[in-house]
Amino acid sequence: MKKIIGLLCCFVIYCVSASAALIQRPAGCPDSLFPLNLATFDQLCLQFNFEKLDWEVARNRCLSDGGDLIQIRNESLQTFLQQVLTSQHMEKTGFWIGASDRDLESQWEWVTGDKNMTYSNWQDGQGTKAGKHSPDSDLDDCALMRVDYDFKWYDVPCRNKYLTYSYICQFAINGSESSAGNTNNAGNTNNAGHANNAGHTNHGYTVLLKFAAVFMVILQLLPL
Repeated sequence: MKKIIGLLCCFVIYCVSASAALIQRPAGCPDSLFPLNLATFDQLCLQFNFEKLDWEVARNRCLSDGGDLIQIRNESLQTFLQQVLTSQHMEKTGFWIGASDRDLESQWEWVTGDKNMTYSNWQDGQGTKAGKHSPDSDLDDCALMRVDYDFKWYDVPCRNKYLTYSYICQFAINGSESSAGNTNNAGNTNNAGHANNAGHTNHGYTVLLKFAAVFMVILQLLPL
């Protein structure tokens, strides 16, 4: 029985690894990214992550991988995201995006420090459309794109264990200057609308491999 379980575990690792090898990474996306949930738009590689996190942890995940939370700087990118995410069923509430007013209340800016937000898609009563100051607005400092409200943007607390959502990271296409999100040539897209099996995550793949490795060690410690 021990040998059978060991063989099954090895087979699972092999299947996961083989699947990763067969999935084609969109041209220009960093080689360090697992080739699931990726799409390209203009000079950006977009990674859709379905792990539920708060805004700060989500941003740190993007930064640690060499990117940042997505900055939706024009209507074309907003439309593209809606087309890609309409077909997914993993996240039914919203995705964190890279905008906040943590530095100065009601002064919304991109995570890059760019205060010139010439495009936005705020829901009425949210973000720059919040109207008069309210006590709650002091806590709602981070932006969430709500799937369940026609992809409108909402201001939400950055750190709250009850408010965790999926998130989108952006990376510079190989050869471009940065991942700052300047998408002025928004009409040119690569792999538009293709998100490479949206619903799986790079993090989930890593966890699966770690679990399999730990299971193999435990298996070796068991008596025959």
